Amino acid sequence: MATDDQSYFVPLKKSRARFTVQGSRFIATLAPADDQEEVSKILDQVRAEFPDATHHTYAYRVGSGSSLIERSSDDREPAGTAGPPMLQVLQGHNISDALVIGTRYFGGTKLGIGGLTRAYRDCARRVLEEAKLKKKEPLQKYCLQLAYEDLGTVTRFIETLEGTIINLDYSDTVTMYIQVPAREEANLRPGFQSACRGRGSIKKL
Repeated sequence: MATDDQSYFVPLKKSRARFTVQGSRFIATLAPADDQEEVSKILDQVRAEFPDATHHTYAYRVGSGSSLIERSSDDREPAGTAGPPMLQVLQGHNISDALVIGTRYFGGTKLGIGGLTRAYRDCARRVLEEAKLKKKEPLQKYCLQLAYEDLGTVTRFIETLEGTIINLDYSDTVTMYIQVPAREEANLRPGFQSACRGRGSIKKL
């Protein structure tokens, strides 16, 4: 599921998959999560839903580019056998703003390092097969200062970049707060200066 620019895929809603490996029951949960606070909330919900489970391992990715946050936890499984394999699946499918949880009920048979790694990787893979994803583009906000007579021209230019005007403040000049797809950063500055004939200023927020 390769993609271009800085876009990525996010789950539309919570999904779940269940399977068994040598007696151990695995419950995989995938949920959208926009920030670490949401990650913590979902983790608490799943732990409360399965309070007697042996492990609640997890991996998540939030954001993109320089703001990307990636974390994983083995939750007392041998180091590197649970959280990291699930994180690698999220990375490989270019998925972010997402949390995957691998809940395990130990079945009495130890799976070994290789077996655990495969089982938790399967947690992420199987729940992804159940999930509906959407493509998401990161947006960047800017503050523009421009003359009143350039407002129409600049507004039309922002529309060509698939941008959105968030707010307008009127004083001696117009202060315009906008957001545009991050991929358009290279086009925004020269295009804006052309639209306002070099009389405006632009600041990244």
